[in-house]
Amino acid sequence: MVDVVFSLEEGTLGDDHARALSQAVRGVLPWFDEEPEAGILPLSGLARGNGVRFVGRRSRLVLRLPIRRSASADSLAGARLDLEGAMLTVGTGSVRPLFPARGVVYSHFVSVGTDDEIEFLARCRTLLAERGLQPRFITGQARELRAAEGLVRGFSLMLHGLGPAESLAVQEAGVGAHRALGCGIFVPHKSVAAVGD
Repeated sequence: MVDVVFSLEEGTLGDDHARALSQAVRGVLPWFDEEPEAGILPLSGLARGNGVRFVGRRSRLVLRLPIRRSASADSLAGARLDLEGAMLTVGTGSVRPLFPARGVVYSHFVSVGTDDEIEFLARCRTLLAERGLQPRFITGQARELRAAEGLVRGFSLMLHGLGPAESLAVQEAGVGAHRALGCGIFVPHKSVAAVGD
């Protein structure tokens, strides 16, 4: 797995744009749904204000994809994505390899089919134990977003106490469902700290 990182032109988006972004990207990349571990990370570098998000020069669209699909993602470059009336223009892309983290990885939203925190942790433990992974957990804020089937609920989640190979395995496979909505995708984190942001 690798990350394919695209620059974005400046503009504004609605606060809850994950579903529209997912639909637009998958419309340009029809093979996306054939890759169960492919994901669309939450847009980075957005500023907030009064129910909108501002896309700036540092904003990025990042897709986590199997290496064999990275070149195919180039068809996104130059695309104008319609996110429920807000237009997002995609710039050039580059491939960024995944790096082993120093023991800590973070996902801003993990969904495993429950909004009960105790059950959420139990399900995450089971999913990771099935892969031979036993990290320590820090649950953050409760999250929700709109999906085709209704509201998706979950929590932000930090995993720590992982070795380099284990942290890479979590980044490659993720945890839970709804990768195309940005859920269950982990990135390296500098330290064990608050996970609410």
